[in-house]
Amino acid sequence: MNKKNIFKNAKFILIVLALVSVLTMGFSTALGNDVELNINGKTKTVFTYEKTVGAFLEKEGIVLKDKDVVSPSVDQEIKEDMKVIITSPKSYHIKDGNKTIIAEANGYTVADVLENLNIKLNKLDRVSFPLDEIAKEGMEIQIDRVVVENIENKIEIPFETESRENAEMLEGQKNVITNGEVGQKVESLNNTYVNGVLETTEVLKSEITKNHVKEVVEVGSKKAPAAPNGKNAKRVIVMQATAYDPTAGSKTAMGTRARVGAVAVDPKVIPLGSKLYIESMDGFASYGYATAEDTGGAIKGNRIDLFYNSNAEANRFGRRNVKVYVLD
Repeated sequence: MNKKNIFKNAKFILIVLALVSVLTMGFSTALGNDVELNINGKTKTVFTYEKTVGAFLEKEGIVLKDKDVVSPSVDQEIKEDMKVIITSPKSYHIKDGNKTIIAEANGYTVADVLENLNIKLNKLDRVSFPLDEIAKEGMEIQIDRVVVENIENKIEIPFETESRENAEMLEGQKNVITNGEVGQKVESLNNTYVNGVLETTEVLKSEITKNHVKEVVEVGSKKAPAAPNGKNAKRVIVMQATAYDPTAGSKTAMGTRARVGAVAVDPKVIPLGSKLYIESMDGFASYGYATAEDTGGAIKGNRIDLFYNSNAEANRFGRRNVKVYVLD
C-alpha cells in the first residue's frame, strides 16, 4: 500500500471516530434534564439522568426529614426545566381576625403556609403580605376578615311647624289647623366590617317613600284680661258648670279633702293644680277662687263641677255658664 492510500484511510477513520463521539454525546444529553432545585429558598440548577424526583434527590444525597415537603411528589417523572422545591417547617405568628396562632408550617410562599395550616381566605379578606411573597422564619402574618353587609334603613323625616298669629285668641292659647305628619326615607347601605368592627358605611341608594306634612298652628296674641281680683289671667274660658256635694266623696282625684274651692275639671282643658277664679255670668253669686283638684266621668271638654257644702246649695246652683279665669 502506498503512502497516499495510508493517509486517506487514516483521515477516514478520524472522521468516523469524530462522528461517533458527537452522536454519543448528543444521545447522552438527550437522556438527561436540567432541574432547578430549591431548598428553603436557596436554588441551584442540576443536570440529571434520573427518571423520578425521588431518584434525583437520592442521587444528590438529599435526605428528607419527617416534616419536609417536596413539590412535585417523589414519584413524579423528571421533565426538562422542572422545579423541585423542598421546604422544611418554620415557625409563624399569625393573627387571623381576632385569633392569634403560633404554629409551625411548611410552605415556600405565604399562600403555601396558609394552605398548610388550613386557613381559608375569602375574596375580601386582607393579608399583610402578598400571597406570593417568600415565607420567612418568624414572619408575623396579619389576616383581616372582611364582611360586607347590605341593609335597608328606614329614617323618619321630621315635619316643620308653622305658627300663625291669631289676634282673637289669648296669649298662650294654641289651635292646630293642620296636624303634622313625619315623612320617611329609605336608604340602601353597604356596611363593611373588619374583624367584626364597622369600618365604613356606603349609601348605595336613598329614596323618600313618604313626604312629611307641615304642621300649622294658630298662636294667640291677645293679651289676657285681668281677673276680678286684679291678677292677670293666662286665659279665660266660658264653661258649663254643675255642682256637687259631699255625697260624691270626701277625697279629690289629687287626694286632697273635698271642700269649697276644690273643683273638678277635664285635665286636658285645665291641668290639675291650676289656680282659678270662677265668675258668674247671669247674676248668680260668683264662686270665686278655686283650685282644679278633681275630675269626673261626665266632666269632659269645657265643663266644670263646683263643690258646695250641702245638697241644697248644689241644687240651688243647678247648671249654668260661668267664666273661668286661669290665673298666672
